[in-house]
Amino acid sequence: DNDLQIYKKRGLWAIINAGSNSKLASGICDVQKMSNMGINLAVGTDGPSSNNALDMFREMYLISVLQKLKYNDAAAMDANEILKAATSGSAKCMGLTDCDCIAEGKLADLMIIDLERPNMQPINNITKNLVYSGSKDDVKMTMINGKILYENGEFVNIDKEEIYAKAQEICNRLKN
Repeated sequence: DNDLQIYKKRGLWAIINAGSNSKLASGICDVQKMSNMGINLAVGTDGPSSNNALDMFREMYLISVLQKLKYNDAAAMDANEILKAATSGSAKCMGLTDCDCIAEGKLADLMIIDLERPNMQPINNITKNLVYSGSKDDVKMTMINGKILYENGEFVNIDKEEIYAKAQEICNRLKN
């Protein structure tokens, strides 16, 4: 509790890595308590050695269901709070103040989600759909600073084979 008071007093950020914590059996972070205290929240994936998927949709889902389990309360950790932590909270945590919303003068950093996929239907509450049903497979397009990097299942102007080969080379070097 003293640590959390320091976080709140100093305006620090808690970066929640639910997938990594689960895989490493590090315990369930008390995100609901931090949220109730007004602590700044962001969502992370940690790294490939402790998470593997690096899927922000899965992280949002895990944060939600683990808090519900921790508190034995289906209403614990609101989907809106989780989506905010994963988007604008994470941007602010990294000091990225020009990409936290769509507005004139802001960076065009965004993704387009395919809402026509079966897992996203029916759409009753878009935020809950994203947190509970969303998947990295639903991403149709990503744009960073106005430049499209991924569209319709393909990377644009990125040699994925080169990236995969480099990643394998690094992995092999680490194994030796």
